[in-house]
Amino acid sequence: MRKYLQKALSLVLCAAALLGTLYFVDMPDVSAADPVVIVIDPGHGGKNLGTDYLPIPEKNYTMLVALYMKEQLEKYQNVKVYLTHSEDIDMSLEERAEFARQVDADFLFSLHFNMSLPHTLYGSEIWIPSTGTLYTRGYSAGYEFLTQFTEMGLFNRGIKTRIGSKGDYYGIIRECTARNIPAIIVEHCHVDHINDIGYMQSAELLKEFGVRDAEAVARYFGLTSRDGTVSYRDYAPLAIPTPAARVYNDTTPPDYVNARLVNYDKTGKYATVQLGAADSQSLLQYYAYSTDGGLTWSPFLPWDRTKETMTITVNMGYGSKSSLIFKVSNIYDRETQSNVLSLNG
Repeated sequence: MRKYLQKALSLVLCAAALLGTLYFVDMPDVSAADPVVIVIDPGHGGKNLGTDYLPIPEKNYTMLVALYMKEQLEKYQNVKVYLTHSEDIDMSLEERAEFARQVDADFLFSLHFNMSLPHTLYGSEIWIPSTGTLYTRGYSAGYEFLTQFTEMGLFNRGIKTRIGSKGDYYGIIRECTARNIPAIIVEHCHVDHINDIGYMQSAELLKEFGVRDAEAVARYFGLTSRDGTVSYRDYAPLAIPTPAARVYNDTTPPDYVNARLVNYDKTGKYATVQLGAADSQSLLQYYAYSTDGGLTWSPFLPWDRTKETMTITVNMGYGSKSSLIFKVSNIYDRETQSNVLSLNG
């Protein structure tokens, strides 16, 4: 995890250096005399179901997790917690951000669950503002959430920005940015993937998400529990450099993917391959392989983000399969395919 963050930080530093002057992050700026004001935004609601891949729509999951998060956060001193809504109502993104402004929020956390169109992606991710100290605070807070989710066993899909025609692509981030309120989108996991669905199949499992969310916030703001048994007063959140200009999302695939056959056991049908890949703009995320020329692919497997080269053994199975090809994706799900390995001879 630390090595992954070191690479992520180095990419941020490189980007900032290219942009010009670099300013360093100010840590959470909340006076000890004033309560920390947290706004939890349960994603969707009313006619907006959110992801409806499962029989129960996303809006139900986000509300339940938000209630658990609020309950857990209120076990801490010096914190005031609000929900943008506690009933199943329609509420615009502008209304949610305006609510946060009216209560003088120190941070808004928008809770969501994810889905991919091909139903092949899995893991947790955080979307953050793309500019200034809002970027810095978003990245630092997002790190705390992903740390919690990684401890649960979920795959870390990274902390990301996304730019649209109006600035930040996601409306809740854009509306909060307009009001100078730090805000992030927390995508807990994917509802359509077998790797993730086991984390949300009961109220108790969803409660863990709420508790973990609250602990991430408590760590970020250095809170102490009301009974004094837990204190993060001396905990230092991850320090991130503040960029001098907007941080754009990567729109390009990995720079290269190269496969080299190390060994092929013709009897057992096992191919051992040294797979190399690199991406100068973002982190590598998954790899997959195909034994039929790219017509079908294996499930995505985690790329070791501390390495540019991995040794992989593939069971070619039965039949007359004579070639092997790989693809590697980055954290923005852009893919690059490798050369084709011939297993004849």
